[in-house]
Amino acid sequence: MRTPSAILLAALLALPAAAQKVNDSLVKSDGSRLRGVEVTALTLKGATVTKGKETQELPYHMLTEVEWSSPPDAFVSAMSAMDRGDFANAAQLFGEAMGKTERAVLKAEARFLQCKAAVAAAGGDAASAGSAADALAALLTEMPDHWRTPEALLLLGRARRVAGKGAEAEQSLKDLDDRSVREGWGQVWSARAKLELALTLLDQNRADDARSAFQAAGSTADSALANPGPDENEIKAIRTNARVGEGETYVTAKDFPRAIEFFRSLASGNAGPDLVAAAKAGEGQALFLQAGDANPAQLRQAQMALAQASLLDAGSGESAAKANYYLGLCMLGLGMEKEGDTFKARARNYFQIVAKSYPSTRWANLARAELAK
Repeated sequence: MRTPSAILLAALLALPAAAQKVNDSLVKSDGSRLRGVEVTALTLKGATVTKGKETQELPYHMLTEVEWSSPPDAFVSAMSAMDRGDFANAAQLFGEAMGKTERAVLKAEARFLQCKAAVAAAGGDAASAGSAADALAALLTEMPDHWRTPEALLLLGRARRVAGKGAEAEQSLKDLDDRSVREGWGQVWSARAKLELALTLLDQNRADDARSAFQAAGSTADSALANPGPDENEIKAIRTNARVGEGETYVTAKDFPRAIEFFRSLASGNAGPDLVAAAKAGEGQALFLQAGDANPAQLRQAQMALAQASLLDAGSGESAAKANYYLGLCMLGLGMEKEGDTFKARARNYFQIVAKSYPSTRWANLARAELAK
């Protein structure tokens, strides 16, 4: 016969997960945390949470992240995969996590993160990017008021750009820019949208239009930095990338002398180390492309500029990724005669650094393509 204690214990163990205490935490924009709550809704207005019998609201602009209480193991594994750049595995695991939670808010979060991982996993593959774009478009249709909407629009524009759907990408990014102003999402979203739009125009070889868009992104970033907040470092990175993007428009137009002049000017004066790193990476890129395989002396100049960029970059890693990618190409360009019989292995080392250490940068996809040859 089972004792009353044994019966009680069995009943407690049989309780569904939904009946167990939920202890979510919200990370606020000032770095503090609202702990021991249950998140019941996440919208563009903010987070709705319960604590005991009390319901609280945290405005959208104060919410940075959610730390979920006892998420499925697949969700935890997916987050780890994202951190190490294993985006394809992360996308699969987020899909599994969606089927292993009864919480609608966590299911929606896993769905968004699955889309985010799919965009990153697509790399430069147009078909995969197109599939990721379709998934994001469906998410935005079904969850138009979700708190991840701004990032979903940004990712949709990026995925459509990679998929070769430039006009649709432009529309997504212009929608994001307009709504960020109209609905008060903050200048950082306007700056993100403008920078991604500039990259979209650059991919279409619309150098003049891209240059104007880069300049607009830089101006928006400057305005945002007048009242710095928790996104200050990212906004500084956007400003740097916007200035470098202006130089890349000359590279796209194959006006290499002007690009080299622009980047050298950018690195002069009171430029900080991150801007100098970015400028040196741009200079190295332009020198490499101008040199081709017929000018070893200029390839050496490119190597010098790129090495400086790799050493100086202490920011987002974008400049170091670009520098190491082109250092690998320089090694291949110089070949056995100038670099010895290990030149191919040394070039692969550079590409591996980019793919493994900077997996979220746009240069990682190009490095992976070189590694696949």
